[in-house]
Amino acid sequence: MQWVVIVILIACGALIIGVAGHLALTWADRKGWVYYRNNDRRPPHTLGLLEEIYQPSIEHVIEQEISEQTAADQAESGDPDTPESQT
Repeated sequence: MQWVVIVILIACGALIIGVAGHLALTWADRKGWVYYRNNDRRPPHTLGLLEEIYQPSIEHVIEQEISEQTAADQAESGDPDTPESQT
């Protein structure tokens, strides 16, 4: 009978740890620190120079994504367009 109590306590502990981990990862995902459940965002280009060596065309893609992100940020903030951003 004592082993049943131990199994129940272990199961409850595992459930609590799982829920706490899920909540922590969801919070970190909202902060932008990790990609946990929000799949509509693409992870940033982390390889940098290595990607440019093996895929030279990726540089143009990265530049385009950065300019689109900058334009979206400006539209969100309401800042007027500057001549530098229109190039």
